[in-house]
Amino acid sequence: MNRRALQLALREMQAASTGRYSRIGMILSTVLLAVSGPFGTFESFNLGQRVGYWGVMVVGSYLVGQAASSFFLELLREQITQKWPRVLLGGLLASLPVTIVVLLVNGVAYQHMDLAESLSIWMYATIVTLAVVVVFVTFSELMAGAPPAGAAEPAPAATPPPPAAPQAAILDRVPLPQRGRLLALTVEDHYVDIVTDRGKALVLMRLADAIREAAPVPGLQIHRSHWVALDAVSRTERSAGKVIVELSNGLRLPVSRGYMAMARDAGLVG
Repeated sequence: MNRRALQLALREMQAASTGRYSRIGMILSTVLLAVSGPFGTFESFNLGQRVGYWGVMVVGSYLVGQAASSFFLELLREQITQKWPRVLLGGLLASLPVTIVVLLVNGVAYQHMDLAESLSIWMYATIVTLAVVVVFVTFSELMAGAPPAGAAEPAPAATPPPPAAPQAAILDRVPLPQRGRLLALTVEDHYVDIVTDRGKALVLMRLADAIREAAPVPGLQIHRSHWVALDAVSRTERSAGKVIVELSNGLRLPVSRGYMAMARDAGLVG
C-alpha cells in the first residue's frame, strides 16, 4: 500500500473530524436532514430516530469520503498527471467506500436491503461524492492562494532578509527525519509540500501562511504554487520558452510571468 497516500488519508480524516467548520457543517447537515426527512426517512422514523440515523450517515460518509478521496488522489498522482481526470477518477473510486458506509447504515436501520435499492444507493453516492470532491479541490486551491482560472496572478511575495543562521518556524511542522535546511514550498492540491535538504513533508495549510512561517529564510515566490529559498537555487535555465529554476536537491520549478520581475530583481533570472 502507498504509505504516502495512507498518511494523507489519515491526516484528512483527522482534519475533517477536528476542524471547526467541518463539525459545524456536519451538525447543520444532520439537523436539516433530520427535520426534512428525505428518502422516506420522515415516514419511517420519528424525529429522534432521524437525528440518530442522519447523524451516523453524515459523519460516517463525510469522514470516509474525505479519507478515501485523499487516498485515491494521491495514489493516482504519478499515473495521471492531469489534475481534473485524476480528480474525477479519484472521486469515482472514493464513492465505493462511501456506498459501503451508506449500505451498512441502511442495513442496520431498516433490517433489509435488496439489489435494486443497493444499485440506487451506489448511483446517488457516486454523484454526491464526485460533486463534493470537485468542490473541495476547487475550494482548497482558492484557500491555498491560487487565483481562479483567467484571474491575474497576485503580487509576488518575498520573505524578508534574515539574520545569520536563520531558523524557519515552519520546520517545526516537519518530522525530525526530514527536518533540515529549508529549500522550497510547493502546493499539492490543498496541501503544502515543505521541501528540505533531507526530504519533504505534506502539511494541510495555505501557501500564504507557509511563506510567512518560512521567515526569516530569504526566499521568493516564483509561481502561484511555488516558493523557493534563494540560497537553494543552483541554476536557472530557459526551456521551451519557460524559465526553470533548479534547486540544490535537483527539484525543478517554473517561474511564471507574473513573478518574473521579482525573480529578475533577486538575481534568479538574467
